[in-house]
Amino acid sequence: MICIAARTITPAARQWLARTKHARLLNIFEHTCNLVNQNGAIMTMATQHTPLAPFTLQIETVDFHGLKVADGVRVVGSELSLGQWRIQTANARVWNPVPDWASVRHAVTTDPDLLTLLNRQALTIYPSGSLLELYCTPASSAVLQQTALGAAKLVNGVRTHTLDQAIDGACQLAGLGQGFTPSGDDFIIGVMLAAWAGLYGATAEEFCVALAHAAAPRTTSLSTAVLRAAARGEAMSPWHTLFAALACPDALPAALRVVLEVGHTSGADALAGFIASCYWKDIGVSFHQKADKRWRRESEAPSVANFSRAS
Repeated sequence: MICIAARTITPAARQWLARTKHARLLNIFEHTCNLVNQNGAIMTMATQHTPLAPFTLQIETVDFHGLKVADGVRVVGSELSLGQWRIQTANARVWNPVPDWASVRHAVTTDPDLLTLLNRQALTIYPSGSLLELYCTPASSAVLQQTALGAAKLVNGVRTHTLDQAIDGACQLAGLGQGFTPSGDDFIIGVMLAAWAGLYGATAEEFCVALAHAAAPRTTSLSTAVLRAAARGEAMSPWHTLFAALACPDALPAALRVVLEVGHTSGADALAGFIASCYWKDIGVSFHQKADKRWRRESEAPSVANFSRAS
């Protein structure tokens, strides 16, 4: 048996341990693994080399390749047994995944140019293949075209506080793309974080739970957990770094890189959702209906560059 000390734990991870009677390994990566319990709730176990998620238990550096999906999982009190590992969590530092939203809202409302600066800098360093490409070039692939249509509905629905329209857009985006957290889901997460940041006016964050609920049946279990966390106003640690940098714009480029380094394109895709209000704020419902007809005819949908100029 190998004894391992937990370094950091989130409230959701502590709750997962308290409520778990039966659990299994869901998937294993180089520096992380995900466990799911009898209720379908997920906890991520990770080393200090990876960002903290809202439901993470962070442990000392170990070789995750030594784990197997068939390894037994057992929880007794604050101790987690996983294969040959025995992980003590009682003395772990608690990390709160909820940013200081009041400070974030204050920053973006007192300096409206901050979002423009964030937008401009993001589009100079974004990774290729991410949804940030929507704002730079015409949507060239079917996935980007469908994303543009769903994103316009989602953003305009949240902006105008039209729940049905926002849900329609979220349903179009949910599960769109590859991986355990598809790019369409990451975009939704970015929009929800923007709502919490006050970019869509007061009370827009109240839509988030409904959006996550609508998206959940259409995507993976891991992505559902991240969507539900974002709906509660929780964010991964790189977003905390970015939000803190809003008080010191000179730190924005380095903070942006921290977000963009999340996953292959997950951070960039979520950032595309966060800054989306800059691009779809003038789109009307009639435009969506016309775009939908074009999509059904499988002809070329307008690029987001065109969306940003629509009136």
